[in-house]
Amino acid sequence: PPPSSSPSPPSPARAPPTSRAHVCPATPTLAGDGAVIRARVVRASRSGTAPRARERRVRRVGVGVAGQTCARLVGGARAGDGGDGDDDGGGAAVTTPTPVAASNAGDGAGAGVRRSEVVRATVATAGIAAGVGAERARRHATPVGATAPMTASKGVTTTREGGVVDVAIGRVVAGDTVLDVRRNGGMTLFKRDGSGAAQTLSAGVTAGASVVRADVLANGREMSVLWSDGTMLRAVATMELTTESSEDAWCRGITDGVLLEVNAPLDALHGAELTINLCDDVEKKSHWYGGAHTLTQLWPMERAKIETGPLYPFDHGPNGVGSVVATHWVSSSGALVFADPNNAMLHFGMNSPTESRARGSAPRYFGVGIQNLSRPSLPVEESTTPARGDGVLRLQSRANYSDAGMLHPWQNIRTEADMRSSLKLRVAVALEDDARSATREALKQLPKPDAVPADALVYKPIWTTWATAHADVTQESTLSFAKEILAAQKAASFANGSIIEIDDRWQCLYGELDFDAKKFPDPKGMVKQLHDMNFLVTVWVMPFLQEGSPACEEAKRLGYLMEGSQPPTEVGEIFNGNAGFGQILGTAVKVVVDRVDWPPGHWEGGGGGADLQPGQFRWWGTQPVRGIDFTNEDACEWFVSRLKHLQEDIGLDGFKFDAGEPCFMPYGARTRVPLKTPQEYSQLYVDKVVSKFPISEVRVAMGTNNYRGLVRMGDKDTVWGTNNGLQSLIPTLLTSAVMGYPFTLPDIIGGNAYWGQSPDSELMARWAQASAFMPAVQYSIPPWQISEDAQRASDKALQMRETLLVPRLKALMEDARDRLEPICQPLWWLTPDDPETFTIDDQFAVGRDIIVAPVVYKGASYRRVYLPRGSWREYESATVLNGERWITVAAPLEKLPVFVRVS
Repeated sequence: PPPSSSPSPPSPARAPPTSRAHVCPATPTLAGDGAVIRARVVRASRSGTAPRARERRVRRVGVGVAGQTCARLVGGARAGDGGDGDDDGGGAAVTTPTPVAASNAGDGAGAGVRRSEVVRATVATAGIAAGVGAERARRHATPVGATAPMTASKGVTTTREGGVVDVAIGRVVAGDTVLDVRRNGGMTLFKRDGSGAAQTLSAGVTAGASVVRADVLANGREMSVLWSDGTMLRAVATMELTTESSEDAWCRGITDGVLLEVNAPLDALHGAELTINLCDDVEKKSHWYGGAHTLTQLWPMERAKIETGPLYPFDHGPNGVGSVVATHWVSSSGALVFADPNNAMLHFGMNSPTESRARGSAPRYFGVGIQNLSRPSLPVEESTTPARGDGVLRLQSRANYSDAGMLHPWQNIRTEADMRSSLKLRVAVALEDDARSATREALKQLPKPDAVPADALVYKPIWTTWATAHADVTQESTLSFAKEILAAQKAASFANGSIIEIDDRWQCLYGELDFDAKKFPDPKGMVKQLHDMNFLVTVWVMPFLQEGSPACEEAKRLGYLMEGSQPPTEVGEIFNGNAGFGQILGTAVKVVVDRVDWPPGHWEGGGGGADLQPGQFRWWGTQPVRGIDFTNEDACEWFVSRLKHLQEDIGLDGFKFDAGEPCFMPYGARTRVPLKTPQEYSQLYVDKVVSKFPISEVRVAMGTNNYRGLVRMGDKDTVWGTNNGLQSLIPTLLTSAVMGYPFTLPDIIGGNAYWGQSPDSELMARWAQASAFMPAVQYSIPPWQISEDAQRASDKALQMRETLLVPRLKALMEDARDRLEPICQPLWWLTPDDPETFTIDDQFAVGRDIIVAPVVYKGASYRRVYLPRGSWREYESATVLNGERWITVAAPLEKLPVFVRVS
């Protein structure tokens, strides 16, 4: 089947302009008070004929607190030059170096000046500081009233709402980018030269709120607006941000960008909010990328309806957000939206559902392990629902995490943000030429690794015991598994050099970091045997300590664990919030499983995790566990030293680090150093622990782009669809690329075989082909155990990897290290001006000269392939094909369609 092309959200209705308007830029020279500044005022005619321009005198009337100029239009109006405030298209458009706000009255502006012609620009003062209430602001500010429409060429926008014309009250110029701000809180971002598409967005101003004050600096690079509902917007060109301020380091390097600060009172209904329209032009639809891994991963993002919820790393978050998260998004038209990673109580939604859930309906909730069986795979795809989404990217900084419709652990955890007196959301926006340049602009702002991943992580497949043995792994099964791998590699003429990773339940107790003597009677000897077979050996670890283990007791005594409040009882957990049937059933089953360790016989030491004690929390195992406090430097050193001791004692080569998401914390969690944001816990885990081991992988990421190991996708299910199956694999890979995680480890080929699932020959073969050209490859289910067909298809895909990808991999990884340049790229990375590439979710490019087009639909033996601009040939074919077109290729089970650029 051809790649799906998703419909875009409808464009907001806009009334046609009543007249054409033209603005001629002016560059007046500011002198002392009373000096006359000249600006050009252009007459906009109703018929759209050539404008008439003449100079107007603008007198400097004072200097603000920052020493900036306040300008006021002076001089009489000639007949016909000014408007009367009605929407007749006859008003004058005024351009000065500063955006302007209209005044209510002609307070000394000169005899004969009409009310609609008075223009004032002032500077930000103490009365406009963040958190000022509306009443106080009204007492200390000059009110801004209605005026004739301020119209201009592209960008100085005029909109109609309820028959009332809304006009731009100010402008910020940031190099080649211009931002116009309107009275209703709406904004338009556009290029000064008129090129490219404009981007509309809006501050969360209450409907009907009026402008209390609009202040603009004379250089035109900063302005502030205060509304009567207490919302305040500060917009400043990123070029104006000082190098001394660490608060702005995350966005200071954005070229021609604008930093938006939305301040709101603590009781604001949706907090401090900014919305960005996903599509402004029906004919030239914009598509969006980035943000986060989700359980149902769709590409581009607007195909999904992501309900507004907390933005921090989750293991299956309540709205579908996963373990790898970023705070920037890009569009196919070149828009960049980059939220401050340190925004307090940050919430995010993308094309959220417009249909309201019925009063009393069940909330979305966070669950672990078997609880997830009763949860839907989120987000939902818009095309599968009767109603469209709201068509916006929504960002909010809320007063707290309270939300009866979205339950998650941080609703019971306090942070420094709880002490705020007002709400502040900081987001940088910019317009680049296309999605590729917008992504590169975002990646420039992120930390970079100082080295590429170790060769062992990428040049040979990784083999894990997880999907074949799960928690029943033993020394005997591990050695048997290794011998099977060696035999299969020899038969296919592959040299060994793989990592074999020993997964769950190799320890006697979780966190003890000591091999279970019954299951592994001679771990040191086992590792030596594996090394002799030319395997490297890693083990699975996570930052949890099982209650009652010696390690947990030691950490308690030393004060190295997170503390917590008294958690709810079992009954309280089951009926948490306005729980629906699915939540009640899933939680009840989880509580029973944890209490009795069902199904029995897996291992000793399970169960006991029923009624939790302060500091304990639930996870996917059945044992009660506690978490290490990574805000405590001594605790980090203690954990690292124990890992290194194990490594040296047994001869291990590295570790597979699991968990680390801030959703795994005790009820009412308290850390030695208070956390400012949830993701700070994950960042400390990666920076203070995981990064100490060159041969390592991790599944949690947010602001940790400088990590040099592999960032793993979350556990995939053994299914075909986008609901966490094979069809979500490439969208997840491409989302990682946009977010700045080029060293991606796809999850196990064939999926995790949960809940009795097992891949058949076709799914196994197609999964192996889809993974073969990704930065790393990971197996657990041996393809030879599925069928000979699966084995042959897998071997051929790996042979193609060694022939085409491996020789290029070193240069690609070095480029990724230096610039976070993606190794595996969306097709629009090659031709970002080609709309055909914007929605392709089942192909990807490797570097600039390989296109991979695996089959990801069950039963397909042909597929359509899009070739971008250039000349291409199919692998092992001499026929040269011209690009910028679709072709159909045969794809029997053993074939992976790959195309190579012809020089």
